[in-house]
Amino acid sequence: MTRRRTDATTLTLLPGHSEDTPGDGHKHNSAMPDYWNKSLDAWFIADQVTDLPDDLRDALEMRRMLPEYDEPLRQYRVRNTVDVAFTTPDGRTVIDGTVRVRTNADEPPSYVAIEGQTGEDNVVRDIVERDDIHWFDDRAKLRADTDRFESGAVRETVRSVEGVRASVLTGGRDEFIVRMKEKFDELGPAEFLERTGMDVEAVPAFIVEPPTMYTFLDLVVMADGASLARVWDASPYPKHYLYVDGDKRDETAFEEGEHWEPREDTNRRFGQWVMEEQDAQAPVTPHVGVAYERYLDVATVWEPYRGLSHGADGETLTARDLAVALPTPLFPWAAD
Repeated sequence: MTRRRTDATTLTLLPGHSEDTPGDGHKHNSAMPDYWNKSLDAWFIADQVTDLPDDLRDALEMRRMLPEYDEPLRQYRVRNTVDVAFTTPDGRTVIDGTVRVRTNADEPPSYVAIEGQTGEDNVVRDIVERDDIHWFDDRAKLRADTDRFESGAVRETVRSVEGVRASVLTGGRDEFIVRMKEKFDELGPAEFLERTGMDVEAVPAFIVEPPTMYTFLDLVVMADGASLARVWDASPYPKHYLYVDGDKRDETAFEEGEHWEPREDTNRRFGQWVMEEQDAQAPVTPHVGVAYERYLDVATVWEPYRGLSHGADGETLTARDLAVALPTPLFPWAAD
């Protein structure tokens, strides 16, 4: 008897440098655009690193130590993990009842944290500290607003070798933006700006649906030991990493000086991300299903940077064999 197990994880990073003010940082020091010093980067804290370690355990243990908060915060935005295991007696078949698929569904989402210590110039922190507005439960950090779709275990057979496959599509949004968007729609622009004290430059943050940072991860493990992890799609913003069995194996291109600069009004990849999320084909709420499946074919052909992959050969099959035999995504809602 042989126990087969492979795990794959994506981590989504919002790059940046120190935003410790009035210390050695700058409050507009990340890949978030600041809309002329009036929005986003002026309001929130990024992950304060521009890359993640090669070892997954090290990446998961990294923390931002900020004077504003009484606990260290993770240095990634979204985690998506699929762990597949089963027992095979002969390297060709899977024993029923031994299949196990685990995800990180029970892990609390990462925090979205407001920039600046008490008394520093930040209109969102001002709202938190006001006695007449309680939109954020008087809290300066909130868990991300998330969505998740899981396939569960799906059996596959390639050239008479059995295996198990599973996929997860998950992503998160800024909970502060989600709540402010609701109030913006409820109150209207004029009253919203009057109530909050925000400048008109902040309006673009609320006239669109809050965009989602997401990854669509698909993992297949075969009885002979072959495996293939594929990220079929990921939000064009910000940066995503693929780890397999604890090691960094692939990453999207989102580099300082090429795709983003600190203290910039906006950047092209951010704009693309926001606009895509307004479309009926967007992968995560408010739209999923057939429209996204059709969209994905086009998006990954014209923008290959969205996809990540890593495979391992087995005793009979190669990773390429799996890619050829299983050429289409396992959509998590299609497996129900």
